[in-house]
Order: sequence, then C-alpha cells, then structure tokens
Amino acid sequence: MRRTVTFIAGVIGLLVWGFLVVTAGQSFREDPVDYDMQDLDVPDPAELDLPDVSAAPEAVTDPAATAAALQTPRRVRAIEPQQFASPAYSDTGDLQRVAARAPLADPPKRAKAKVVLLHRPTSLQAGVIGFGQTQTVRLVDISATELERTCPDASDGRWACGVMARTQQRLFIRNRSLACETASAAWQGEIRTRCWIGLQDVSAWLAKQGWAEAEPKSSLFPLTELARAERRGLFGDAVR
Repeated sequence: MRRTVTFIAGVIGLLVWGFLVVTAGQSFREDPVDYDMQDLDVPDPAELDLPDVSAAPEAVTDPAATAAALQTPRRVRAIEPQQFASPAYSDTGDLQRVAARAPLADPPKRAKAKVVLLHRPTSLQAGVIGFGQTQTVRLVDISATELERTCPDASDGRWACGVMARTQQRLFIRNRSLACETASAAWQGEIRTRCWIGLQDVSAWLAKQGWAEAEPKSSLFPLTELARAERRGLFGDAVR
C-alpha cells in the first residue's frame, strides 16, 4: 500500500513540474514589436550643427590626381654611389644585358712530391747529409752549421759548437734510412730538399734543439727563437 501511494505521489509531482516548465516558457516568450515609422522622432538636419563641406574645397580629392600619384614610382636616393640601386627605382636606360662568363677552369693542382727512401746516411754538417761519395742533401728551412763555428760559454770561453752540432745530428739519425723529397734516388751532386726519420722532420728537430738556425722567413724560425730563449744547442753552454 505504501509503495502505491509513493508511486502515485511521484507521478503527480512529475505532472506538476512539467506544467510549471511549460507555463514558464510561455511567459518568457516575447512577441515582435511592430514599429510605426511615423511614430519615430527623427531630428531635422537643419537643427544640427554640422560642418559646411562646401566651405573647404581643399578637402575634395581629385580622383585623377590620386590615380596619378599612385602610379608615379617613388625614387630612392642611393646612399652608396658605388653600389647599384634597385632597378625598380633607378634609371635603367644605361643597363645592358651581357652574356654570362664562362666557368672558371679548375685551379692547377700542385704535383705531389715524390718521397724516396735513402739508405746509409752520413752527417757532414748539422743540416747537410751525404749518401755515398757523390750524393748530398742540404736540408731546407735551416742554415747548415759550419764545422768551424765556435760559440761562447758561461766562463767567457768558446767551445766547438759546430762539431758538436754535427755529432748531435749523427746521434739523432743513428744510421737510419731517411725519407727525402726527390724525384729519384739516382742524382748526382747536391740537392736541397726536406727529409724525415719516421714522422720527425730533421730540419724541425735541428731548429728545435738549437743545433742549426732556421732561416728568418721559414716556418721553423719560431723554433730557433725558442731554443735561443731556453739556451739550447748553439745558444747554451758547452756540451761534452
């Protein structure tokens, strides 16, 4: 019995809620307003304080003048006379189309120097190496140290630095074969070139150790200056 009463009350509540929703929707609906143009209060233009357009003829724009001003190109002054201005704003009467230049030829390639392995070297001077009786190599980038050269020592005496420089070169080479830049191993006389023992440049070693002076314009000259500052080789005390 209680369930039946509860169901009936729920149904009645739903019906009442739907009726209230429909009634509220109809109350908010507004009908369109029908205006009568004769009822509108339109002011008289004569009563308004409007500016007199006919009294300002300069404000009237000529359509033809406006079109001509838009078509006239704006000239731009070139800040740098040496540079070309934009063709859109410069006088192109003197311009002339020329044919494109031919592509540049490939730059000449430096021929790779041939390296020859020379055996049984003999130290003649620091910077001069002999091979046999008729072949001599004078190393590049350095000035060979004369055997007769003497150098001052700390005791105000002089010592045979030229002979010692040759000895130090001989100890450095130790009868090992030298790889030298030369076209062939069968030349006669003296050639001036560069030689290596392994990866060590013999000229760079002599300049770094101070046993031969690098030429002033060569890339090894800083090594000679460093040896002089650190008093190595020819620039130091006597070596025994």
